Amino acid sequence: MRITNSMMVNSMMRNMSRNMVRMDTIQQSLATGKKFLKPSDDPIGVSRSLRLNTDVSVMDQFKRNVDDAMSWLETTEKATDNIIEVLQRARELTLQGANGANTVEERKKISDEIGQLRNQLVALANSSYAGSYLFSGYKTDKPLLKEDGTYDLGGLKLSTDENINYGIGVGENLGINFIGQRVFGYANDGAVDFDKSVAESLKGRQVLNGAFVDFTTPINLDASNNQFKLNYMGTDYTIVLNEPAVYDGTPGQALSDLRADIESKLTAIAALNGKVTINQEGGRLYFTSLDPAVADNSIMLKNDSLDVKLLGFTSEKKSSSVVNSGDKTQLIGAFDKLIQDLNSDNVKGIEQALTRLSGHINNINAVRAELGVKYNRLELTSNRITDDTLNLKALLSKNEDADMSEVIMNLKMEENVYRASLAGGARIIQPSLVDFLR
Repeated sequence: MRITNSMMVNSMMRNMSRNMVRMDTIQQSLATGKKFLKPSDDPIGVSRSLRLNTDVSVMDQFKRNVDDAMSWLETTEKATDNIIEVLQRARELTLQGANGANTVEERKKISDEIGQLRNQLVALANSSYAGSYLFSGYKTDKPLLKEDGTYDLGGLKLSTDENINYGIGVGENLGINFIGQRVFGYANDGAVDFDKSVAESLKGRQVLNGAFVDFTTPINLDASNNQFKLNYMGTDYTIVLNEPAVYDGTPGQALSDLRADIESKLTAIAALNGKVTINQEGGRLYFTSLDPAVADNSIMLKNDSLDVKLLGFTSEKKSSSVVNSGDKTQLIGAFDKLIQDLNSDNVKGIEQALTRLSGHINNINAVRAELGVKYNRLELTSNRITDDTLNLKALLSKNEDADMSEVIMNLKMEENVYRASLAGGARIIQPSLVDFLR
């Protein structure tokens, strides 16, 4: 095979070009500090980097969520601290007002300050974080209370199950808001029993979603369709109703008769006797917990042979306490009653107010304790997210960051190869026909 000068030159140029490409690749790695710049450089490494970068982004979002949730809880905690200060000051004034040595005028002066404290409570009830009202559930654009101390909510309802959940981990959510009636309670119209605890004041407002009975369609019970389950504190209890029976709203077959049947079955179960009861409000049945330590929304209904929807209940829905716009609050109502007693020189009523204020202080302290528990959990979660993020970034660095000492060594080696190819090329190109015509 005849080797021409042109062939030798072309071969030399191809080899020099390859050397330059390799040197350019290493120079880019040196400049960027990365092992690869495009997927073709290392498909597996690029795929792993994409996954790790996604994980880091997710962790960064969780960290932002945790920081935001902690700020929300800090604002809520400050509001409850201020409420405690108001209640403690009101208790001091009430103690002073209960002193029999006080004159009517002195009690009226105390009443004036109590009135200012009452207005401060309304302002604290409408505390907000970043433009969102803290105690209004999902209705963060609506204030909780009106100036007269009744619930505002923009004419809407407020349920204790309106939890604002923040995603703080994979499959991990935390409710960070506290519903207003947990702090301020509910007061019935007319003669209000202010001596109830806040939890007790809400029992009459406890309902189940869909807890209505439609008597336009009779409810027929028989042996194959007569029982459902009631879950209380994590345990299922089977409620077997009397059968055969037809509940169509006629005398003896009305909603009250169905309620009585269910009530008798609750009483017959030792674990539920004295712990759970069922009440009727118009065309509505709802369950309440008689144990002050157990929230009403811990009660849940489940299907068995009987679909609870037939009874007007919604399957797998928890109960919740609901207040309506315009409803009176127990805490503000207690202040209004105290002001009235001070102005009317009612010493007995003033003394009763001491017990009521102490009960509300205990309730707010319970809320603050729950706040502290959630805040501690968020702090632990924040530390875990920081550790996980550092670990992911370390893995990402190992996967895509270049070893600079190795890169510099490889660059010098490729540079030497390139210089050698230049020197060799000069010798190949140098002989020509002109050199032999001298």
